[in-house]
Amino acid sequence: MKTDWECEWIKLSENEISKLVRLNGGVAILPLASIESHGPHLPLGSDLLVLRKVVSLAVQREPALVLPELPYSYVLEATKRPGAVHIDSDLLMKFVETICDEAARNGCRKIILAHGHGGNVALHWMFCKRILERDKNYAVYSVPPLPDMGEFLKKITNHKFSMGHACEMETSMVMAVDANLVKLRKVAGKIYKCEQAPAVGPAYTTVEWISRWPKMVVGNPSLATSEKGEIIIKEWSKQLAEIIKKVKNDSIALKVMKNFRQKRKIGGVLD
Repeated sequence: MKTDWECEWIKLSENEISKLVRLNGGVAILPLASIESHGPHLPLGSDLLVLRKVVSLAVQREPALVLPELPYSYVLEATKRPGAVHIDSDLLMKFVETICDEAARNGCRKIILAHGHGGNVALHWMFCKRILERDKNYAVYSVPPLPDMGEFLKKITNHKFSMGHACEMETSMVMAVDANLVKLRKVAGKIYKCEQAPAVGPAYTTVEWISRWPKMVVGNPSLATSEKGEIIIKEWSKQLAEIIKKVKNDSIALKVMKNFRQKRKIGGVLD
């Protein structure tokens, strides 16, 4: 369903936002990005620039209120390189929770965390548990970057090379948003290979990512094109729109959360 509705929270009046909360089934989106090194060829805000475009296209398909994006995130691995703005994990969790609380106070009972930063693993998993633990009256739906697009990306990109950060895929998306911000000459002919990580798999370590990709670049970004980026962004926005629609139709999460709260308060109930 395509629409011309204005969905950006900060562009709406108090009357308009109350109306849209009702019309959209109380669904709000909080875009979460990062400011960190994306190699010598991409801007520090690559995650934000791409996510902003993805969310904008998604709500044209399936309307939902869009909260102002949060550009700052947990980027500890990037602090050894220039430009990173890292937020302590405790502070970040509390800040995102407060934003969600305020959205709920305004009538939004379903809040989608739309991640543009792959390093938001803690938020993706633990934040949802935190909301249940703290007896909130709203549900959170956490959506990772490029949701369920693995097979699709294999058709678009050259999977002879690794993907994941400042790579062919991400460079293509930034090119599609603003090609003037991409400096491919800085990485011309360079292939960034995976370095050695602690040989303890499948155990996860505190230095897993940073040991593998110390330069914050993966694979062969020289293969990027704006055409590939446009295709990937279009598909990502389509997937996000489908998730928004599913969230609107979801009648289970809030019901189960309410039941859990009631049983938890009396010390648990045997079925």
